[in-house]
Amino acid sequence: MQRELKRNARMSVKRHYYRNVLVVFICSLLLVGGFNYTTKNIRNIDVHDKKVSQIINNKTLTSSEVIDEVIEKTSLSKKMQIDIQNKYTKGVISYLINVLISSRSLVFVILNTINKVVFHSQFSIQITIILSSIFIGIFSILFLQVILVGKCRYFLEERRYFETRMDRVLFPYLVKRTFHISYILFIRSICQILWNFTIVFGWVKYYEYRFIPYLLADNPNISRRKAFFLSKEMSKGYKWQMFCLDLSMLGWDILKVCTFNLSGIFYSNVYKEALIAEVYMNIRKEKINILKDSFFLPDSYLDVPSLVMGSYPDWKFSIPLKHMRQELKVNYGRDYSIKSYILLFFTFSIIGFLWEVLLHLISDGVFVNRGTMHGPWLPIYGTGGVMILILLKKYRDNPFKLFLATVVLCGGIEYGTAFFLETFRHLKYWDYTGYFLNINGRICLEGLLVFGLGGCGFTYILAPILDNLYQKLSSKVSIGLCVILISFFAIDFVYSSFYPNTGTGISKSVYGLKNTYLDESILS
Repeated sequence: MQRELKRNARMSVKRHYYRNVLVVFICSLLLVGGFNYTTKNIRNIDVHDKKVSQIINNKTLTSSEVIDEVIEKTSLSKKMQIDIQNKYTKGVISYLINVLISSRSLVFVILNTINKVVFHSQFSIQITIILSSIFIGIFSILFLQVILVGKCRYFLEERRYFETRMDRVLFPYLVKRTFHISYILFIRSICQILWNFTIVFGWVKYYEYRFIPYLLADNPNISRRKAFFLSKEMSKGYKWQMFCLDLSMLGWDILKVCTFNLSGIFYSNVYKEALIAEVYMNIRKEKINILKDSFFLPDSYLDVPSLVMGSYPDWKFSIPLKHMRQELKVNYGRDYSIKSYILLFFTFSIIGFLWEVLLHLISDGVFVNRGTMHGPWLPIYGTGGVMILILLKKYRDNPFKLFLATVVLCGGIEYGTAFFLETFRHLKYWDYTGYFLNINGRICLEGLLVFGLGGCGFTYILAPILDNLYQKLSSKVSIGLCVILISFFAIDFVYSSFYPNTGTGISKSVYGLKNTYLDESILS
């Protein structure tokens, strides 16, 4: 039985390998990346340590200094921090590595930054830690954990429907059952934690509760009591087999450690998801006629005998199509209207502006308008986003080709823009000198990888969802909005042509850079 299940799972993985990898990777970031970085080491502070107690009780230190001292005391060894931070000194990834090394909490760092900038370090470390924990806990429970059910739904459909779309990860939001599903998953987590104190029964309950997310993906209307009951009944007689199946995957887990999780990202994580979906559907098929409450699993279209070349028939789902959130239905192969392209251009430009400003705010604690213009937009992001949608449409069915093409396209746009600004405006708004694999400081590998991933996210998820929202606007409103945005942008463009946005943290003179390089060469 194991051989057949694994063979079917491998076939499922191979059918749409790159899409499956992307789905699992995105879900993993949402499910694991946020909550696990929440005050992980700060919670392990030894309050009885004399040095730590002196740091906390020292009234002469500001709260930000206290935080820095406590982080230094409770994180990795001093030597390891220095070695890593000296190795990674520039770039977004380098900054995030140093942040996570020093505090292990991105949310904590963000709140601490707000505390420093807005409240001038008025809040103590305890309040900042509590706020970060509460915020990420509530956000994770209400909005992120339901992605687990979306991931289950994706693989349940993908095993039998060739054209399963990536938007299935949004399934709980799509069917408007977000809070119902999050409530059941929260109760499941609490019960599992309590049973874990018994050690032995913790393992038993782990397998007993294992099918709850799949039952919710199968029927999001199912009640909490029925979800727990059916999961218990379905796992009855199969717990040992599931344990042996997990044990057979131990080699993949060891390989993940040896390859720094690369083998997990590019294969074994996806393989496990496909395998568990096969297990669920196999047991479901055997017990659906035995269980007295099997009518709570009405979705017979998941259990078709062979591969279907089309997609899952939404109109036959247990929740009528008219009640689904149409704005979250993703059709990434669509054609966009001129109005949508204009609105998407400004949306991407504003997102880029916010990204650059927030990054500078978090890293330096200073608000700086990072744009080449004076308005709240970075047109290079908007241009790149729209060009991806227009020029790379033929690659949308192949995520890997789209990623590579996006890297090339955005690299060309960024390099060309930097060359123009340096040659004709004599200003340098970004400088990748010192970054890994940079070309004349104008582009670098790290930035291109970020653009590639961002381009895929825009194409497959964000752009279609935004277009759905834009289409809800009346023609007069959308046209008026386009006219207003274009007018302000044109005024800003003309003004910035004569008085460009420059200053500390924004731009540097090319001549000044040349003189700096000359002085450094003389000194050396």
